[in-house]
Amino acid sequence: MEPFDDTFPAFGGVDDNRDKAPVFQVRVSTMASLLGTLTAYGEWRPRDLKQAVEANWKWSEHRQRLFFGELELCDVLLQANRHPDRSYSEKLWDLLDHPRDGDVVHLNLLSRTAEQETFLESLSDMLGHDGDVSELVQNAPAEVRGDRYCMLAVVAWTYSYPVLEFASEELRAEREFILQCVTIYARCLRCIGEHLVGDRAFMEEAIRRSPFALGYVSEDLKNEEALVRLAIRGEPSALGSAAPRFRDMKELVLPCVAANGYTLRDMSDRMKSDREVVLAAVRQCPHAIQYAPPDLQADPEVQQPKRKAGYFSLEQIT
Repeated sequence: MEPFDDTFPAFGGVDDNRDKAPVFQVRVSTMASLLGTLTAYGEWRPRDLKQAVEANWKWSEHRQRLFFGELELCDVLLQANRHPDRSYSEKLWDLLDHPRDGDVVHLNLLSRTAEQETFLESLSDMLGHDGDVSELVQNAPAEVRGDRYCMLAVVAWTYSYPVLEFASEELRAEREFILQCVTIYARCLRCIGEHLVGDRAFMEEAIRRSPFALGYVSEDLKNEEALVRLAIRGEPSALGSAAPRFRDMKELVLPCVAANGYTLRDMSDRMKSDREVVLAAVRQCPHAIQYAPPDLQADPEVQQPKRKAGYFSLEQIT
C-alpha cells in the first residue's frame, strides 16, 4: 500500500459513506493502463466497489472482474467459497488486508465476455419478478453455461437449482464446482452431484460447508453418526434432516430445539413428549408448542413462553 494521494476525486455515487471508516483510495488498472483512482470505504462490499467503478468509468458491474492479487472481489464467489476453517467477511477492509485511512490499494480489472455480461444483466433484470430463468440459462451460449461465475450467480441470485442441468458437462463433473453450489444452496444436490451423494469423503466435505447437505446423503450414509454430529456442530437444526433414530436421541435433540425450537416438529414422538425437550423448544420459539402433545400443551410452565409472546392458537382466535 502507498500513502494517500488526494489529487484524485472521491466517488460519492453509491450512498453516503462518510461514517464508514477507514477511508482509503483504490487505484484500478486494466491490462493496458491505469484506469483511475476512487475513494472507497472499509464497510463497502465488493458490489459497492463495482458500482463505484461503473459510475466513474462506465464499466458495467456485470462486465467487471476485480482482483486484489489473486483474490477476485466478487460477492457470489466469496459466498461459494465459504469454509468453516477459514474466516469469512465481505467487507473491503478485511478483503483488502486491512487498509488504514489514507492508504492506496491497487486492483486489477479484467473484462468478462460480451455474452457473459449480457447474460448476467438479463439474469439481474429478472430478480424480484418471480420469473423462470430456465429458458435464459438453457439458451445461453456455451461460454456462459461453462463459466463458473455465471452458473454460481444463477444459484446465488435465484436459488433456481434445477437449471444447473444446463451447465456444461465439464462444470457438472467438477467436484469443487458442485461443492461451491452446495455451499450456496444445499438443495443443489437434487440435480447436480447425484452421483456423489454416496461418496463419503465428498459428502463429509459437503456437510462441513453446508450442514443441510445431510438431508441429501445416500441411504447407506444416513445412519453414519459421525456425519450427523458433523452437521449439527455446524447447524443444530440440521438434525431435522437426519435418520429417525438420531431424532430420537435426547443428547442430540435437546441442543437442536434449544437453537431452533421450530425443529421440534421433526423430532420423534418420544422427544415431543419429553417435558425438558418441549420446554427448551418453546422457550426458543413459543409457536413450537403446537408440536407438543395435549398434556404438555396444558402444562403451565410450557404455556408461559406462549403467553409472554402473545401467541394465540387458531382455536383461541376463532
